[in-house]
Amino acid sequence: MSEWASTRPYIQLPRITPLSRLLARAAPSADTSALITHTRFALWIFAVDDLFDSRMMDVPALGCFTTTCTATLAKEPISHPDPLHRDLAGIRDEIALYSLSAPLADLWKEGVVAMLHGMLNEAHWADMYHLHGPSTLPGLSRYLRSGYLSIGTPPYVRTVLATLGDASTPQYVPGLLRLEREASLVVRLANDLRSEAKEAVEGNINSVLILQQQALARGLPPADALRDARRAVRHLLNHHHLRCESLNRHPVTPTGCLEATISAIAALSAALYREGDFLTMP
Repeated sequence: MSEWASTRPYIQLPRITPLSRLLARAAPSADTSALITHTRFALWIFAVDDLFDSRMMDVPALGCFTTTCTATLAKEPISHPDPLHRDLAGIRDEIALYSLSAPLADLWKEGVVAMLHGMLNEAHWADMYHLHGPSTLPGLSRYLRSGYLSIGTPPYVRTVLATLGDASTPQYVPGLLRLEREASLVVRLANDLRSEAKEAVEGNINSVLILQQQALARGLPPADALRDARRAVRHLLNHHHLRCESLNRHPVTPTGCLEATISAIAALSAALYREGDFLTMP
């Protein structure tokens, strides 16, 4: 994995070890080939997130990037593909080798496209916030409808569904997507709590900032507004974690292995974000 990643400058190498360790623990039934696919795709998701967060491209340019990624998923030709496009095509073709790729292909592509549009929403909201102030921020519910997609957990979960080889998976997709949403909200909120200070410096928005600005508008002093915002996000995180655990205890699949993997992704990610992040953990 390190050799593959070392030829891709967009990948931050310190992420590889903690990420590989977490994904292997979350999916103990996955074979080596599947885990390599999982890790490559997760590193690609992180790289795309870095691109959107870096603010090196404006929102229209990020919109063009989203469009060309969508074309890449559809195997449509694009002019001058960059390394992220080429590797997305490679991951797409890698996943297509698995037996469940055909019935789940559209679901997987939809997850990637929804993630990109979620990231694009957040880039737009950040621009509006800096140009016009807190009144332009989305409400928490609207933010989370986008944020649970932009965190990248849905397309990653769908990669797991396509590669673990459970032939019954397609008939249980609706129930698995309910768990996917709860797991994604756990990861999103845990990430927001860990990264809120960094994102404030970068000029990005998250749930803590939204609730903090709402509290300031009600007249709370800045320190109290930030404390209450963090507390509210922790409460919401715990709520979705409990919902995730409940769905895992009552699986829709015969073995419950897929539910256990999705739930483990959420729990392990939340635990990691309590201690640090994928760049700082050894």
